Order: sequence, then C-alpha cells, then structure tokens
Amino acid sequence: MAIKPEHRLNVGAWTYLPERDKLVKCDANGQVIETAELDNLCQNVMNYLMVHAGELVSKDDLLEKVWGIRAVSDGRITRVIRVLRVALGDDSRTPTYIETVPKRGYRLVAPIERVGEPGAIHEAKQAETNSMDEVVTATPVGSSWQRRALLSVLVLMPLLLAGYFWLATQPAEDDFSAIPLWRYEPVTFLDGIEFYHSISPDEELLAFSYASSPSDSVVRLKLQNLKTHQVVALTEAPYSSFGAAWNPDGTQLAYQRVLSGRLCEIRLLTLNAQRDRVLTDELLTSCGAQSISARLSWSPDGRFLVYPSREDGQNQMALMLYPMAGGQPQVLTAPPASGFGDYAARFSRDGNQLAFLRYTSGAAELWVLSLSNRSNQMLVRFHEYIPGNVDWSLDDQKIIYPTGQATLGAVHAQSGIRQMLAYTSHNAREIQISTSGRILASVGSFSQLNILKVPNEAQASPYANNQQVFSSNRSEAFAEASPVEGGPVAVVSRRSGVSQVWLFNEDGSQVQLTHFADNERFSELRFSPNGKYLLALISQQLWLLQENKPPRALVHNGSENISNPSWSSDSRAIYFAASQRGQWQLMKLDIEEADTAELLYADRALYLESPGGRYRFWQSSHDHRYYLEMAGNMAQQLDLISDGVLPLRFVLTDEGLYFSSYQEDNRYQLFYLDFTSMQLKVATSAALYFDQFSVSADGRYLYLPSMGAGDTDIAEISVVQQNL
Repeated sequence: MAIKPEHRLNVGAWTYLPERDKLVKCDANGQVIETAELDNLCQNVMNYLMVHAGELVSKDDLLEKVWGIRAVSDGRITRVIRVLRVALGDDSRTPTYIETVPKRGYRLVAPIERVGEPGAIHEAKQAETNSMDEVVTATPVGSSWQRRALLSVLVLMPLLLAGYFWLATQPAEDDFSAIPLWRYEPVTFLDGIEFYHSISPDEELLAFSYASSPSDSVVRLKLQNLKTHQVVALTEAPYSSFGAAWNPDGTQLAYQRVLSGRLCEIRLLTLNAQRDRVLTDELLTSCGAQSISARLSWSPDGRFLVYPSREDGQNQMALMLYPMAGGQPQVLTAPPASGFGDYAARFSRDGNQLAFLRYTSGAAELWVLSLSNRSNQMLVRFHEYIPGNVDWSLDDQKIIYPTGQATLGAVHAQSGIRQMLAYTSHNAREIQISTSGRILASVGSFSQLNILKVPNEAQASPYANNQQVFSSNRSEAFAEASPVEGGPVAVVSRRSGVSQVWLFNEDGSQVQLTHFADNERFSELRFSPNGKYLLALISQQLWLLQENKPPRALVHNGSENISNPSWSSDSRAIYFAASQRGQWQLMKLDIEEADTAELLYADRALYLESPGGRYRFWQSSHDHRYYLEMAGNMAQQLDLISDGVLPLRFVLTDEGLYFSSYQEDNRYQLFYLDFTSMQLKVATSAALYFDQFSVSADGRYLYLPSMGAGDTDIAEISVVQQNL
C-alpha cells in the first residue's frame, strides 16, 4: 500500500532492508547492530524520499502520497522531518541526509546505492535537477554531494566486501530470474483435510492429522507408508488428535489429544516392530484447559518435548518443555495478552534453539529462542498470512517458512535478513524439511467461505431459515452489517482474486470500496454508529473507508502493534489498543483531525461504547478482566471466562453484549449477555468455525462466515533441494 524501495540500499551510513522495511546499521560482518527508531509514518516518509532520491519533493507531494490528504497544515511534515533527522543523526544546518529547500520542500542528499551495484543510483537524477530553477541554496548541491558520495563509498567498502560472501550464495532479491519455481507433488490422496504432518527420521513413514471435512468433529491421527502408500489409523473417535512428532529413532509418536470440554493431553504412542500398529498409548502430561490444536516438537537427542499449553488461569498458550525422563514441565515463553499465544515450535537440528510461531494483535510472528540462555528475538511479522509451521535449514542458519503467496521464504536466524527461496506451484500452510532436505507441505484449500445470514436466537424465533448470501466462486471472509436500518453490509471478498471491501445494498447493488493491488490481511471491520464510515484494520494499519471517497490511512502514533479498533458513540473518534514495549494502552483518534492519537487509558487493552452512549465496556491490560459501566453507575466486573468460555470478539449494543468464544473441536459459539436480566444466552445454534460475526441493525439477524468443504493434501517438492 505504501510507496517504498523494492531493493536493498545503502543510504549513507545506513542500509535499507525492504523485507523488514527498516533502516539499519551493520558491523563489519554484516550483522545488524542498530535499527533506526522510526514509527510507521516516519518510515513511510523516508521511503518516499528514498524512492525520489536527489529530487525535490514538495510538501504537497508528501501530504498527498504519504498521508493521503490535501489542504492541511504542513506542521505535521515538519515534525516528521525533525524525527527523521534525530533518528539518522542528521543536522539541518549542515545536512548529510535530508536537505530543506526553503518554501519548496525537501531533498534526500545522502549517497544511495543498491547493494551489490557500486555507484550512486541517483546521480543521474541529481544532474537533471541541478538546474537554475532548482538551485535555491547558496551551497552547490552537486559538488558537495559528490564529495560525500566518494567518502561514503570508501567508508562502506569494507562492509560491502564483508557482506559479499553471504550475499554471493543467495539469489539476488531484485533478480527474479534467479529465483526458481518449485513444484509440489502430492504424497497423500485422501478425500478431506490432511494436515499437521510429520515425516519419520528414516523418511519411510508420514504421520498426519485427518478430518473427512472441515465440519468433522473428530480429527484422527493417521500413518502412511511412503513406499507402499498403505494408510492406517492410529487414533479413533471420540477424541481428536493433533500435531504428532517423531522421536529420534522413529519408534514413537507424541501427539496432542483434545477431549470433550476442551481438556488437553500430551500422549505417547509406541509402535510395533513393523510400525503399522499401536502397541501402547499412554498419557505424558496435561496441556491445560481451553487449549487449541497445536504442533509438537521432539528434541534431536530425545530428551525433551516442546508443546503449547494454556495453563490454568492463563488466557494465552505458552510453550512448555517436558523432560521425557520425568519431572515437571518448564514454561519457555510468556506471550502477550493480545492473541491466543504460541501455537507451533520446531527444534533446531543441533537442539540448541527453538523456532516458534506466535499469534498476537491480529498477526502471526516468527520468533527464535535460545535454549542455553532463554533469550528470544522476533524475526518476522506476517501481516497478510498466518503460517501453520516452519522448519530449520539443514545447517541451522536459516528458518524456512511459507508466505501465503505461492512462495517459500527464509530468514537468517542471527541477522534477521530475509530472502525469497522459490516460487511454488501451490500455497503452503505448514512445512517440514526432512533430514535429507525433502520439503513437505500441506497444500490445498481447507474450506470455501461464504457469508451466512441466520436468525438471532437471543432475540427472535430460532425456526427461521438460514440464508447464504454474498456467495461467489471466491471466499468471503468478513461481513459487517450497518447499524442503520436499510443500510448496506460490508463484505471482504476475493471475487476479483484479491481481497477487497465491498458494500452490498438491499436493492442488490454492489460498490467496491478498496482497490488493493496485493492481498492484504483484514483483521477487523467496524461501522461507525451513524453508518457513515467503515473502520478497517488492514495489515496492522487503520483505514477509514467511505462510499464515493478514496480510502484514508489513519496515523497510529508509531505503535508496535495495534488491535481492537472501535468507535465513539458520536462517530467522531476511534479507539484502538496500541502496544508500546509490550504494554497495551488505549488510544483515541479524532477522525477529522487524524494527525496523532492521544493516550486515553494506560491500563486498557479493549474499549467499546454502545451506540447510544449508555454503556462502556473494556478489558484491563493488567489483570485481563472485563468491566461494564452504565452511565452514572460504578463499573462492575463481568465474569466472562468461566465455564470454559474464552471471549474473542465483542459487539456492544444499547441492550446487551455479544461475544464469540472458542469451544472444543475447533469450533466457536456466539453468546449474548442481556443487560436487563444479566442473563447469558446462546445467540445461535448454527455451526461457527471462526470468531467473526455481525449483528443486523434491528437485532434480528446475525451474519456469520460459513465454511464449505475443502481438500488439502500433504505434498512434496519434486526435486530435493541440496542448498537447504
């Protein structure tokens, strides 16, 4: 969405990494030693200046191209430029990075060159712009820039040489002809969903979880012989089995069993000598109540097992280290309270590190944990995709992951530098790399999503018919009903091939509100109480959408992560939770003066106002409890997490509170808390497979994503990749 350089650049003493969208400094070995502390807005402005390096960029250009607005005071630009200069170590009196051209704008004067391509890339632009109408300062810009460029090249040459030996072994990020196309060939052929696969150390057997359809309430563990293609069942109903992991000698499988009531167990299967039948199935340990399906990993020396668990009293899943020789499990991670936590892990091949996936603030993150000193580092944040699992390269230098765009990516575990490994014939959900370098992945579609309109059983008769609406040959993942009767329903649809927001009106007409070039990750849609605006959280950026007007990006104050956007009752301001150094705070932003957000509450991670302003509902970022306040009364605590209920998404009305909750067997349930009786009711008996929902303006209907049948297989890259 934002304009930014496509290639890795040296910018003075800094290096721009497009894969991280960051300016960094590196040591002589190419290791990142410093990152420019820039928020999203400042980085976007710097990106625009880099794209137009050496050119005069007017303030109007910045307002239009970066802010997406016009005819507003340019004081905000001055503040951003000041922040950029401080972060880069620049001086406005003798600028080496950003030059101010009085009454005209700004020019990036730092020497810029593409990594691996000597010579400043804006030299030609500089010659073009160094004409009489552009020379407005007393210092000859061209000559001073050339001296600085020569000095910078001499200073940066050792860094370039040091980085050459690593870069020479990688496909150039901007040379797409050097990136291969790898094709997946199916390994399993069952009708239904095959996922959470694990190949045995000798590469003769493949264990995987299997469901006959996405609506199947029981997930079984199956085992396929890769030579004979014989498939046997290892577990049966009534329990569901997930995330199997082999022990180092390939005679045992550890797996997660989810029981009725969402109780979770970690169990151990011992196979017979032929490895086609289960001899014993014994309990190792519990993995907490309310745990979701997850992936396990067995250490290469066979001494430890890592598994995710939601322990008693915790709202998030954390990674646990279980000693196979006996003893108490140890807690390895402490995820923040803004998501369901850590859900997959993989030991490095030497057993000294752990790569794991975390879901927080509406996005997945890839982390690496040192098991020697328990230090950890986030390497990748996936704004548009949630990978199922990742794996280590054979030399433990890189972590390989699916990107969701029919490509495989890799990130260097120490430097954090990312690269594209290959284009692939299918999108992969989760990958595993065998001991010989074979790449196996789950490919295909888990489901076909459409929007279902169902009666609100908390308000109306449960006997009305369910209606499928907004169906296309692509998936519709979100629906948000206007709070104004007769208003449209906003839908996120992929009918054009790329996820876009559409308005569906009662008369059957449709209006497309967004025109993104690439798939973006939609985390939230919220209509304003007056039905005039639509607030969208897209790839960790808040957008204001309105019919007959272009989408408007809203500033979010440089937060690390944002979550839980909502509206004020008068539709004039928005609220959102912002993570600052791991602590959630509640911010407020006036949509008519969308410059910077102000801190509203330092101790709240969620905040809602009812449309009429009668009620306020929030979650504390300290104790994670929920509170309700009626105008003129004291706030009261609501016990919404009892009896196995874990709230995920909320809709507050002037009559009550709707919220979705994760239940057992990968399903959700929708509840309604009536404020008059304070009685908790089930809002619909329809099957829910996601936490998303919306309530019609009159309260009689609910809009839910409906999941149709899909099919996934375990597939293998057809050629073994020796460079892994």
